[in-house]
Amino acid sequence: MHNLIGETVTEDQISDRTAHVPWWAWANALSLDSVTVGLVWLLVLTGSFCDRLPSLYEFAIIGLSIWLVYTADRLFDSIRLDTERRHSIRHHFHFRYRRPLCLGWFLALGLDTALVVSSATDAQLRWGCAAIAVVVAYVASVQFPRNSARWLPKELLAGLVFAFGVSLIAWSELTPGDFRPLLISVLMAAFVFTANCLTIAMLERDLDRIQAFDSWVLRAPGTVGVLPGALILHALIAAVLVVIETIPPGMVFCLIASDAMLLALAVAGSRSLATQSMDGTGAASIGRLVALADVALVIPPVVFWVTGSVVESLSGFAVG
Repeated sequence: MHNLIGETVTEDQISDRTAHVPWWAWANALSLDSVTVGLVWLLVLTGSFCDRLPSLYEFAIIGLSIWLVYTADRLFDSIRLDTERRHSIRHHFHFRYRRPLCLGWFLALGLDTALVVSSATDAQLRWGCAAIAVVVAYVASVQFPRNSARWLPKELLAGLVFAFGVSLIAWSELTPGDFRPLLISVLMAAFVFTANCLTIAMLERDLDRIQAFDSWVLRAPGTVGVLPGALILHALIAAVLVVIETIPPGMVFCLIASDAMLLALAVAGSRSLATQSMDGTGAASIGRLVALADVALVIPPVVFWVTGSVVESLSGFAVG
């Protein structure tokens, strides 16, 4: 039998993997990879449009909010998980530990609410309420009712909601001249986040089919073939936007670098999927490429900020 990246595994290994989360999969199982993606892009958008770093309470509020949304979505998925058939390690984790995760969810909600009430500005509260409404609408559209048709694929909805969430500080401090650049930047980021979700859906399409989970890839299989070209086109558009000075250069660097990394991952994933075979026997499948999907969105902002900090330090040293 083969796993998501084409490795041959035995039934004993599958049984062990069902009970054990490897070290490199913990971030994905706990939704901490999504939180990390959100926080590094919060840095990019806030730095680009507010000319400052997010405060500690802003980091905490956004990070907790992302964790709450992702954990709630996965807990809902675990309710209808068929453990007798193959499923992802993160869904298995949320099914197996749903009670402590529910307790942790309510504790995190209380802490997040306390931070919002005690620290958020009036403008942030207004934009935060809009974000809550958008998130509730997203979760409801994805989870209830289950088999209804929706106008937009859930991966696209997730990308739009995520981009709006990580740009909340920028929206709350918006100046009239920044509206167009910020809107375009958010939409461009939403594409990258959507491509990330679509890449994961491609890598897990057999698991989604076995579990009867909704997926853009299952609804429109041709999407997989379009993704590489769409990523290349998006990178070219981003390059044009920086040349005509429409969006900040740092934002463009992160977008193009993310496009390149997701493109490499999509190509590698499509090749491994072409050779894999997967049955429906119950076990938790661990795909290393899935764990790399969010890493592809973390590295570009980190490289951008580290490079910028080094350059600034060297400039200060030279002036001194």
